[in-house]
Amino acid sequence: MRSTAETENEVAGAGPGAGDTFLVALRSRLRRDEIAALEAAVAGASRGVDGAGVRDPEVGDPAGASALEHAEEALDELFAVGVRPDDPRDAVVWIGRLEHLGRRVDAAKSALVGEIARTRFHVTDGHGSARIMVRHVARLSEAESLNRTRTAEACADLPKVKAAWQAGNLPTSAAITLGRVHANQRVAPAMEARQDEFINDATTMSSKSFANKAHRWERLIDEDGPEPANERNHNNRDTSLRPNPNDLSWELKGFFGSVQGAQMREIFDRYIDAEFSADCAAAKAADIAAGGTGDITKPDLDRTDAQRRADAFFRIFLDAAAAPDGAIPPGFVHNIHWSASAYEEMLHAIDDNRPPAFDPDTFMCRTDDGHDLDPTETAVTSLFSQFRRIVIDAKSVVIDLGRARRFTGSARTAATATHTHCIWPGCHAPASRCDIDHLTEHSRNGPTNPANAAPLCGRHNRWKQKGFSIRRNPDGTWQTTRPDGSQLE
Repeated sequence: MRSTAETENEVAGAGPGAGDTFLVALRSRLRRDEIAALEAAVAGASRGVDGAGVRDPEVGDPAGASALEHAEEALDELFAVGVRPDDPRDAVVWIGRLEHLGRRVDAAKSALVGEIARTRFHVTDGHGSARIMVRHVARLSEAESLNRTRTAEACADLPKVKAAWQAGNLPTSAAITLGRVHANQRVAPAMEARQDEFINDATTMSSKSFANKAHRWERLIDEDGPEPANERNHNNRDTSLRPNPNDLSWELKGFFGSVQGAQMREIFDRYIDAEFSADCAAAKAADIAAGGTGDITKPDLDRTDAQRRADAFFRIFLDAAAAPDGAIPPGFVHNIHWSASAYEEMLHAIDDNRPPAFDPDTFMCRTDDGHDLDPTETAVTSLFSQFRRIVIDAKSVVIDLGRARRFTGSARTAATATHTHCIWPGCHAPASRCDIDHLTEHSRNGPTNPANAAPLCGRHNRWKQKGFSIRRNPDGTWQTTRPDGSQLE
């Protein structure tokens, strides 16, 4: 084998092999150099090394630099192996493990903002705050940088929440919610004593349900109370319908109080359902007329969801001007779900002419679909409007259905009273659009009563017929079992 020096001499024209031989050697060497440079660039991309071989600066603390390097290497190994679950149950495991890691990384990002704020390192570079510095360097949105700042401030006062998040046991969405609640300085001091409840709720409830409960707790203990804010909202109610002179379009804007908005939402949802049913009927008829079977999918519908919402709102105006028998049938009654303790406290407060003092852990005053209502306004409005009160005890049993008692309507109401959405894991279809399903099939002597009923959307009601089973646990939670006997997360 010839040495590199001999090859270089040939390239220079000195020594034997001058001519075609040295050109072959030169091409070979250049090719090896190109491959080596390419491999270095690819490897450096995941290590923070640019094309010139200059490595991104490491953090000053050697222990921190080593920890970050190990984390990078672990991620390199993960991507090299591939994120490929074997089956649906393995996919659930993958989701859990990666989410666990992601939460810990998110907690570290938040901790970094807190440390920069504490040390005021942002001042040296002329940034107005740690949030601005992180937003600029990391190329974050305003919302992302604000969330990191708020969670850092919350973690500084809530050590248990911080530890749970850093251990990967607290969802990042829950940490963000707690950061937003903690930003209300009137309630921030009370959060420390409630950390265990926050952590438990965050690990057992959906993100949406946890956010609703946390903000409900915030409203109830705010020293200003829920009444002033809701009174302000009601007094500031407004709506406008204005033309755009440029393209002759119209823009609708509105702002409403708690109960008024909830009533409008229920009516609006029914009109949207009516428009959807009309589109489905038209699409089926067209498919059958064209020789099809009538099996249609969403793309077959003439209008988009946005268009149906706009047409539904327009239909409300037409029905109001033309006749009372539109999408909302005569005698339509709004349901208000109260917890027994909250309803009793509200009655006592009215009798004593004082503000109510609710227990945040047992409080409930909401619509069928889980939209919270202001209790004072709701109690007063229900005296002269078409409302049915539904009072539920601590065991989630309906103990009062108010004045409007119709067997069919009340049976459905009782079955959905403790649920705001479809009970299938991960489904958020509102209860008002769900079927009431027998947990134990009627054909197998399952009784038609609230204990054997729960809301399931049309999709999951059909899915249940494929061998899945659902049962209610003693603590009120639900357990869904696959046909093979394994549990659906």
